[in-house]
Amino acid sequence: MKYLLKIFLFLISVQIFAQNVNVIPQLKMIESGKLDQAISDLNKLKQANPSDPNVIFLEAVVTEDGEKSYKLYEMIYNNFPNSQFADAALFRSFSYFYALGLYKKAEELKIRLAKDYPRSPYLKNTERSFPQVDEMLIVESTPYEIKNPSELKFTTQAGAFSNFQNAEDLKNRFLKDGLYTKIVPKTVNNINLHVVTVGNFATKQEAENFLIILENKYSLKGRVIKLD
Repeated sequence: MKYLLKIFLFLISVQIFAQNVNVIPQLKMIESGKLDQAISDLNKLKQANPSDPNVIFLEAVVTEDGEKSYKLYEMIYNNFPNSQFADAALFRSFSYFYALGLYKKAEELKIRLAKDYPRSPYLKNTERSFPQVDEMLIVESTPYEIKNPSELKFTTQAGAFSNFQNAEDLKNRFLKDGLYTKIVPKTVNNINLHVVTVGNFATKQEAENFLIILENKYSLKGRVIKLD
């Protein structure tokens, strides 16, 4: 009887996964640089299986907007926790928040990954240190000043985007206001981001003071980062 039960449960699990769309070929296309073909296949798969978790995962992978991509990953591990790519979706969400410097959220997702998927191969890639603070204290602002380059030690991160054009648009907003800004590429666990930094400061305190300008004038929640 015990063996019959095991066989029965195995057949149920096979049937469940068999119902999900196989997107491995499209994921391999992406790895080999055939993104357009993968997107074309995705559009067809979405028409036939819009609610399939594997199709949602594929859509998240090809989505350039980081926030929209995260929302799709979140949908997978919240609504389809037993699906084929649920742990991968959770790991990619972890990587997204870690890349943005939102370490508290990243650590929460790391803990959840270890708890819900203790055998996930992605766990080994979450072993890293977490700074104690990821939301800088906003204090009374001071005017933006240009200093000797040798004195500049800090800048502020104003945003991070998967889509380069979005990063470029934000950079141009700062340039119009006469602020020093640049786009820095950053890759975390195969997630490519374009980080927009603005301002150069001699002290951390000056950089923290500038955060209030980002919030009040540009409606952005920035963070202080140290210059290399």
